Amino acid sequence: MPRPALARWRAAWMAAMAARTRKDAILVSHLPAMAAATNLLRRTICPNTRQIAFAFNFTDLPQGWRRAWFEYALRGIDEFVVFSRFEQPLYAAHFGIPEEHIRFLPWAMDRPEPGPNSPVQGLLAPGSYLCAIGGEGRDYALLAEVMRRMPEVPLVIVARPYSIAGLNFPPNVRVFTNLPAPETWRIAVDSRGLVIPLKTDTTACGHITLVGAQLLGVPLVITRSRGVEDYVTEGETARLVMAGDADSLYDALGWLHHQPEAARAMAQRACNLAEERSRLEIWVRYFADHQSTAA
Repeated sequence: MPRPALARWRAAWMAAMAARTRKDAILVSHLPAMAAATNLLRRTICPNTRQIAFAFNFTDLPQGWRRAWFEYALRGIDEFVVFSRFEQPLYAAHFGIPEEHIRFLPWAMDRPEPGPNSPVQGLLAPGSYLCAIGGEGRDYALLAEVMRRMPEVPLVIVARPYSIAGLNFPPNVRVFTNLPAPETWRIAVDSRGLVIPLKTDTTACGHITLVGAQLLGVPLVITRSRGVEDYVTEGETARLVMAGDADSLYDALGWLHHQPEAARAMAQRACNLAEERSRLEIWVRYFADHQSTAA
């Protein structure tokens, strides 16, 4: 068994053992694999303890034996928290979870804190380039294709190595991997706008980048996906493009580059909405309500 899996099972066992000593305990797991491991141990160690599967999200739905294993391992969890309404019926149907047990909460976070420096300072002037940030569910192959058609527009990508593996980017694209968050957000705020090219019109990824950019007032171009439709409105808070459509993405990036004032006005509207919708107090209140019923 790989080392990361051993660490996951050890953490799940320690949480279940600790929960066994308290009648008011609630187990909170993060992401699907941890939810499954925690639940399997909970059934044996502390079966009367409630469990919340927080941040329950799949970039790609498991199929075959993995789907069957998750369906078994997730059975009995009291509540699942997802960050898009689209995922509620999706996971209910795929894993046999009662849909009323799947709760939507908006992605919440503090406003990111950009650092003073980034690796493009001194190479690209602030406001002269576009950027793309993130690793999960991204279609960077499509973005590379579009940027070849825009050689006069610089683009900076901050991604995970696996999300850009095997791709050939044109000279106007600079790529960085695994940068610290302060440097990444400095790249974003110094850019003319940020693009999130998702793989499909049902990809439910990119919420951290999306909401972080909104809170910082960075203009957005993003794939029109059901997984992010709770956060953006075409022409009001973002420019939306069709999945896999190079012409649609080309037009939106051209607008972002050539209409900075309109883009900034759009970003300000998004910021105003995000400051209310994505407050961390929403998550705090959610857990406080659960704790009050467990006491």
